[in-house]
Amino acid sequence: MTKDTLFLISIFTLSCLSAQADQIVLTNGDRLTGTIIRVTEGGIEFESNLIGVVHAPLEAIETIVSDAGVTGASTTDAGAIRPGMPYVTMLATSQTETSPGVGGLWTATVDAALSLTDGNADTRSVNVGTQAARTTGRDRTSLYFTSLFANNSTSGESVTTANAIRGGGRYEIDLKSRLFTFGFSDLEFDRFQDLDLRFVLGGGFGLNLVNSPRSEFQVFAGGSSNQEYFGSGLRRKSGESVAGEEWTYRITDDTSFTERLTFYSNLSNLGEYRMTFDSTATTRLNDWLSWQATLSDRYLSNPRVGKRPNDLLFTTGIRITFGDGNTGNAGPSTIARR
Repeated sequence: MTKDTLFLISIFTLSCLSAQADQIVLTNGDRLTGTIIRVTEGGIEFESNLIGVVHAPLEAIETIVSDAGVTGASTTDAGAIRPGMPYVTMLATSQTETSPGVGGLWTATVDAALSLTDGNADTRSVNVGTQAARTTGRDRTSLYFTSLFANNSTSGESVTTANAIRGGGRYEIDLKSRLFTFGFSDLEFDRFQDLDLRFVLGGGFGLNLVNSPRSEFQVFAGGSSNQEYFGSGLRRKSGESVAGEEWTYRITDDTSFTERLTFYSNLSNLGEYRMTFDSTATTRLNDWLSWQATLSDRYLSNPRVGKRPNDLLFTTGIRITFGDGNTGNAGPSTIARR
């Protein structure tokens, strides 16, 4: 039995185990996501989410990735089979034995920045952030946390000039080739907005309009419940409509940019709204270390009396990436992106 025959058998088995969420990476760098239809001696017939049914010859394929998680001596990553290498087929292993499970396929980044001055000016600024994501061919789970604290003692009296904490999570699952549904939760504390806690829980539907190796763009809409607790004792609860977009662009092999803009319209008090904007530019220094710059903006149309409606946060520093899908320069929205 030839190597090509072994490869065809393994791909056929892989397609039976996972009827969806297959991915083909071609030798020219193009990436196709969809479903393997059939395997022939001449190549693979593949239904792409973007361009429909295509036929890919074996010599044009570099990597095939599937949720089935087939592994073996010929693979470099769980679930990836590389043609043209010995021992490609792993027919004796079962999906249960090789599945990475809930704890697998995670990639995480940790951002850190520290600024200190002493002498005529005595200041401290500390920023810590982390993002984690688990991506399969059909769904994606993402978590994030960021905090900023700044202190100034130049006048002889210690004054806190920034104190904000944000965190949350999001889950997406594909319904069709471009359509997905999602749920999310966000929590926020901001001392200078007098905000003890903002708790948001929501969900909706979205469309992946662009999904290429270099660029990804999606739009989404839905609804959410917003609860705000202020230091003065004020409590506000409201229903909101949610609309937004997310864009990821790989500028070079080592530099990427990602941004997300979300608009929340208050349905309980018409005319009031809030907006969130997050963007990150990342440049990879090596496989696990990057330099990142993040701009984050929060706008509230109805702040507490005496408070400004807009809070802008800019941070920059190192980023450490680790996990099963280590990409080195992934941003909050681009970690192991499908």
